[in-house]
Amino acid sequence: MTGQGLLLLVVAATAFSTLAVFMKFAFAAGANLTTLLAFRFLFSALFCFAALLATGKSMALPRALQWRILMLGGIVHVAVSSFYAIAVHRLPASLTGLIFYLYPAMVALLATLTGRESLSRYKVAALAVCFAGLLQVLGVSFDAVSASGLFFGIAAAFMQACHILLSDKIIAELSPLLTVGWSALATSAVFFGYGLVADNLLWHLSPIGWGAILGTGFFANFIGIVSFFAGMKLVGPSDASIVMNLEPVLTVILSVLLLAETFSWGQALGGGAILFGLYLLQRKESSI
Repeated sequence: MTGQGLLLLVVAATAFSTLAVFMKFAFAAGANLTTLLAFRFLFSALFCFAALLATGKSMALPRALQWRILMLGGIVHVAVSSFYAIAVHRLPASLTGLIFYLYPAMVALLATLTGRESLSRYKVAALAVCFAGLLQVLGVSFDAVSASGLFFGIAAAFMQACHILLSDKIIAELSPLLTVGWSALATSAVFFGYGLVADNLLWHLSPIGWGAILGTGFFANFIGIVSFFAGMKLVGPSDASIVMNLEPVLTVILSVLLLAETFSWGQALGGGAILFGLYLLQRKESSI
């Protein structure tokens, strides 16, 4: 894994870790999920297009890639967000987070099965160690587990793996900014459409509410996804996904600093395990 690729992925994980904090501020200010998702993806698309204009680059989307971008943003990313939201309503948040982070293993497996990457012993060890660390960081409870919640949690993880592998193919031909901009616009259009039909879009929020939603669009989507795609272009989809195990650790740290939540020694131990898993990922070994 290149140093530049790892740095970009750490930036992405740090940016993604702000999402839960901004969402809590947005919901506390009266926003609902549909409004948050519709405007989050709209704002991120606008940030991407502004960056393209500022750098003098074209915003035109090649005709050959239009259907793939539409599928990526309008179907796959919508499915990830929707399935995850349903799982959160039916399972403890910690368990939902743990199930969702099956996606790095799914990415590695699918990339291997399709011949896009090889699977080394160190990569398998990194996946196992990071997942064990997540158990400690998230403090998972298995009480009153809902079968439908498990289904939607696994479905969200699988669709996230598909999203990453589809994106990896697209950014081989298209810049991360252009990919994120148009796919986010497609995602936003779907949630705006749903919100208008269901009549649950909120247009009047406090400055704190709008600021929090703007924060999700700028940090989690614009900085986070663009950095993730740029890093993935250098290290490959499975390694990039494994590095994202840093995100829950950083989310816990931010929650302690900004929301006065508690941090246990068990979570610290889990964070250390994830860092060790990333160290294993750096090791070189022949494929299994």
